[in-house]
Amino acid sequence: MKIQAISNKFYNHNTIRHNEAEKNSKNSTSPLVSYPANYYTTSFKGLNLTKMYDEYNWYIKHDNIPAIKSFLKITAPKEEMDAFLTHILNTKDRSYEFIESITSLPRENVAIFKQLIEKVGQNSKNTMPFMYDSPYNQAYTNYIKEKYDHSCVIDLLKIRPDWSEDVLIKKYQSKFGNTDFKIGKIPKHIPKEHLEKILPYIKSKADIGVKKRKNIEDLVIDGRTYQFLYFTEGKSSKNVFRVIIPALSKKYIIKFDDPAKRSLDSEFSIGTLAKIDGYLTLNGSRNSAPLCYYDHQNNFSIYKYIEHSHVDEPTNDLNIIKKHLPDFKALGLDYNDTVGYKNLFKLNKDSIDTYRYMDGFDEALNKNEWISVDNDHVTYNNCLQPAVSGYHKTLPNAMGMFF
Repeated sequence: MKIQAISNKFYNHNTIRHNEAEKNSKNSTSPLVSYPANYYTTSFKGLNLTKMYDEYNWYIKHDNIPAIKSFLKITAPKEEMDAFLTHILNTKDRSYEFIESITSLPRENVAIFKQLIEKVGQNSKNTMPFMYDSPYNQAYTNYIKEKYDHSCVIDLLKIRPDWSEDVLIKKYQSKFGNTDFKIGKIPKHIPKEHLEKILPYIKSKADIGVKKRKNIEDLVIDGRTYQFLYFTEGKSSKNVFRVIIPALSKKYIIKFDDPAKRSLDSEFSIGTLAKIDGYLTLNGSRNSAPLCYYDHQNNFSIYKYIEHSHVDEPTNDLNIIKKHLPDFKALGLDYNDTVGYKNLFKLNKDSIDTYRYMDGFDEALNKNEWISVDNDHVTYNNCLQPAVSGYHKTLPNAMGMFF
């Protein structure tokens, strides 16, 4: 069971229109894109704005190229490119389209940023996204506000993992009318009525602090047998159980903690981990165990089980670990766990039955990449996605490197 991915949508020949005939078409339900009042003027600060928009729109509409890549295809002096970009960013619909194309390509953001600097010059404020007076920063802030107002929690988590608890709960409540926050869905192989019996059963076997190895008897519900293995690593209040369904050849991991400790912002919390893993799962990361479901009210989560194929040379060397988890860096996450190498396993086709949904999986096998099953210790930073006050909060790196 994986969290349903979100389709990336770009404006195509049915969504951007120049003339009134297309605007009045009764056969189209696509949103109209507004153009600035001076769109058809011949010049703007010394450049031919009409010509540049014509080329830009052609790439988007005719060639179906994302807005950011359409911009990068244009050849003009840096000063003109910078002025054109500022014009795009200062126009509501065009700026939303532009930023959306960037957020839809998270693994390419570093490369895109470098190309953007080459196009507009390194002294442009548009290449300084974290400055409040940057046109890019203002456009991104407006994008985040509009995205938040018109999207669901899953849409938000696919963009970035560092949304604050308050804004996520508020968004969930606006859609469902309650604060019983959830991410994803309960796996279809574990009926809800079965899960309601499994949870109290494994909680009765759990320990707080130092975990003790124990044999756990099978649980039979409606004729279906569930087998369990208790993972005793770690001394926190969190507990981790493997659940096996022999009749279906399915395996899952259930993590839980005291509901009084639920949080989407605190270090080590099940909820903070679910935000991070939700982001990784929604983007098809091959280096992380997929999150299936998180229940905030009851403070537990369910993951796909990763077969424990131990790495050949266990290490605490962070540089070596990061080298084997390149998709974290590609998605803007910095992995900082120097002590949890026991949560890292070799990535192969036996790791998980849904490996085909993971981005770059086949290439990863040739590079001997690993997969992580516990991502408490990460930070998020994306050069083209600055934090927006009131919406985002720094991930609480549990290693304490920034505290």
